[in-house]
Amino acid sequence: MSRAANAAGITDTLGTKIQTINYQLKASGEDTATFEDGLMPWISLDHPEKQIDSLIGANEVVLPYKKVTLIIDYPLTRQAVLEISSQTENFTRKDLILAISKKYHEIYEEETKTTQAKVVPPDQRNGLINRNETDGKYGICCHDLTDLDLGSVEVYKGINDKIYLILEVES
Repeated sequence: MSRAANAAGITDTLGTKIQTINYQLKASGEDTATFEDGLMPWISLDHPEKQIDSLIGANEVVLPYKKVTLIIDYPLTRQAVLEISSQTENFTRKDLILAISKKYHEIYEEETKTTQAKVVPPDQRNGLINRNETDGKYGICCHDLTDLDLGSVEVYKGINDKIYLILEVES
């Protein structure tokens, strides 16, 4: 499954789309048979640091901004709008995925702390092994963080030159 924030209809209010940042990895091992062009079109949101060595254009500056607003709506039932800042004056592809991953980890941790409906452990799930919906701050449904990969980031420039990021998340 794939979903970007446009499914929620919010991109109409974000301003003008100015670019798309794609994430691709050099395929290796058994993945080379699946991806004929040798490129996997996503990177793990759970542990991207394990794949950075295979990330195409890892050190390329993709955002010439110090601060951007990240909109995360998948697999959340209540979206998160969070700012991320670069340690420099811009974000490389590597910097960006690491910052996004960190925010996803924070969201999942906060959900665990604020939910009454505890997550059923994977080894205790029946039928489809999807994560049960929880009722915490974000209402995470259907996917553990280990299920999620980032395919691309759409970049929008809004009022007062504010920069918004919309994620294309694969599961």
